[in-house]
Amino acid sequence: MISDSLKKQRTEEILRIIKDLPSIPKVVFEVTKLLNNSKTSANLLSEIIGKDQGLTSKVLAIANSPLYGLKRKVSSIEFSVLVLGFHEIKNIVAALYFADSIEVAPSLYFNLQEYWLHSVLVGTAARGISQHLGFEFGSEAFVAGLLHDLGILVIHKFFEPEFIQIIKKAGNENVPILEAEAQVLGLTHEEIGRFLFEKWDLPLILCDSINYHHTPSEAAENKYFVSIIHLVDYMTQRLRVGRFNWDNNMVLDYKILDLLNFHSEEALDTFISDFDEMFKVTADSLKM
Repeated sequence: MISDSLKKQRTEEILRIIKDLPSIPKVVFEVTKLLNNSKTSANLLSEIIGKDQGLTSKVLAIANSPLYGLKRKVSSIEFSVLVLGFHEIKNIVAALYFADSIEVAPSLYFNLQEYWLHSVLVGTAARGISQHLGFEFGSEAFVAGLLHDLGILVIHKFFEPEFIQIIKKAGNENVPILEAEAQVLGLTHEEIGRFLFEKWDLPLILCDSINYHHTPSEAAENKYFVSIIHLVDYMTQRLRVGRFNWDNNMVLDYKILDLLNFHSEEALDTFISDFDEMFKVTADSLKM
């Protein structure tokens, strides 16, 4: 039997040599270049983003969703740049491209539409709920929420036999999904996500959010930020809105209650219930 350490080593070696992993796409590069130019106008930035109609539709749908937290509707990319600011628009564009750049084939074992809706809902809600709880995480919360399950997509695309084995082990043997991932691959989808984030040289706050979104209290740093992602991920399961089967039976890390200033489990339950309708409306608005 192959040891867990050898499985981990093998998985990491495959991840290092994969050539189809996303890189910074042209539009993100152009947007970043424009943002570094003090003479860039909202019109010019909007023109670059507007070249991609699918991207334009997604940005506007996200910005106008009830959970995102804007106090006014935005009808154009140009106006969204003015309302949100250059930094936030860049983060949204980059995150959407990363999330969309790992193309996967249809599969009996993976519902891509369900995965996409869950990811974009968690991202959208993470930004809005972080504001509601008094944190100024802004678009970084959106990016972390949108990409929190990226490791699952990577497992499905590049480790398909293991992906199926994980699903069957979790279902037939009643093994928690993270445990099944570790048994089969030597790494969980959280650890695979962090491996890639570090490979792409993304900020520590994002690396922590993907690595600890099931267990935020274990994070050495950025506990508040990771707790927001964990809470919103959990809320999709509790409210049964935009949920993803990989999170079935997800366990709440109750240590986030103190971190996020909930005085009791009842207070948290009330908070979650209060967002029920907003989650439903937002999920409907994000279906594309």
